[in-house]
Amino acid sequence: MTIQPFPRRIGSDTLLRKGDQLIVCSRADMDEWQIRQTRKTIIQINGEDWCLVGKQYTAAKEVRYFLDPWPDLIKEIPGRRIRYDEEYVRARNEAMNKRRLESRIGPILHFLKPLIGFLPSCVKLRIESDFGIPARNATFMSIIVELLLFFMLGAFVQIFTYGAMQAPALVVFIPTFIVPVPILFADLVMRYSSYLREDASPLGLLEWVGKWKGTKSPAFPCRSGKKDDLNPPKAY
Repeated sequence: MTIQPFPRRIGSDTLLRKGDQLIVCSRADMDEWQIRQTRKTIIQINGEDWCLVGKQYTAAKEVRYFLDPWPDLIKEIPGRRIRYDEEYVRARNEAMNKRRLESRIGPILHFLKPLIGFLPSCVKLRIESDFGIPARNATFMSIIVELLLFFMLGAFVQIFTYGAMQAPALVVFIPTFIVPVPILFADLVMRYSSYLREDASPLGLLEWVGKWKGTKSPAFPCRSGKKDDLNPPKAY
């Protein structure tokens, strides 16, 4: 049976016509397009109502959705309604691309938890929302790294102080290690205090300096953490 192309494309999808049926050819496996026996979903295309009656996966990694005209029966109670248009396809593709990116970057970010913990609190909240990296856990790991660095600097100060007794030229290197020590100590105290307060996203590296001066820090706006804006419009 020959399938005649329907003279229209909706975004990246293609519409085909086979008799009274309309076929949506897409690279996306749309979970919300489910075949139901009762309370079927109305799929509105070009102002006409359709219902999904078949779903086929092809060898070309394409999914075909077979739609029949919506039965004009009083006993047929619809479930929800989907307006299938270019805006819907665009939002769906954007959500799919974002989820694909998250699945690739997420595992890498898990290995970078100690470094993520040094980021500003709002940025950590965004990473937690998008990639599932707990802000508090990442901050605690970064505090441990910072504590180790604090002890290392203290050890270098002692080493170079002792070395300066033998070679006075080494004295010029001592301030390089002394100056960061009180800064790291203050940062450790402030960040660990934020962690003990059970802040949802404890302070990042030196973030308390901006808050102490009364400025807004970080410059990154916080998000609610909800992912509703990432999902394609489903129903109205």
